[in-house]
Amino acid sequence: MRRSRLLFIAVMLLTALAITWPGHALFSSAKPLIFGFPLSFAWIIFWVIIGFAAMLGLYLSDSHDDDLNGEPS
Repeated sequence: MRRSRLLFIAVMLLTALAITWPGHALFSSAKPLIFGFPLSFAWIIFWVIIGFAAMLGLYLSDSHDDDLNGEPS
């Protein structure tokens, strides 16, 4: 597997851990408010953004590799 895919898998596993029991239990309070959201909801939003950035990075690295190999997109 390529390095970008392994990094993507690692980030997604970390995201899954952070938004389920072990990670979310640490940040499950209603206070403080972050941009008007309770801490527990802001924690989930933060990890969704991290997952989106990882997916975007994987997409861009794969499309860049296809361009270098001469394959049509």
